Amino acid sequence: KNGPLTQSHFIAEGEVTFKSLLFIPNNQASETFNKYGSITENIKLYVRRVFITDDFKDMMPNYLSFVKGVVDSDDLPLNVSRETLQQHKLLKVIKKKLVRKTLDMIKKI
Repeated sequence: KNGPLTQSHFIAEGEVTFKSLLFIPNNQASETFNKYGSITENIKLYVRRVFITDDFKDMMPNYLSFVKGVVDSDDLPLNVSRETLQQHKLLKVIKKKLVRKTLDMIKKI
């Protein structure tokens, strides 16, 4: 089987609207779990289909660092620096929803 172990595609609406595709790769690199706590670029953030960054230190908690995915939001501003964007309150909402969806996805395995 070449596909992901599990995946979740969803559209979240409410305080912030975004589309997300999360997945757990079928095969993890052998050093993945040896690097626990190190910075990973597994979640890519797009705003209106424009790549913004994959350098978010706290987009996913450390214990979910093996999850990969893409987030696309129309509600986040395009014209701010990445540092300002990391402090944005809507990102905290996105993070909370991503963690909840990831844990639901893992429960279904």
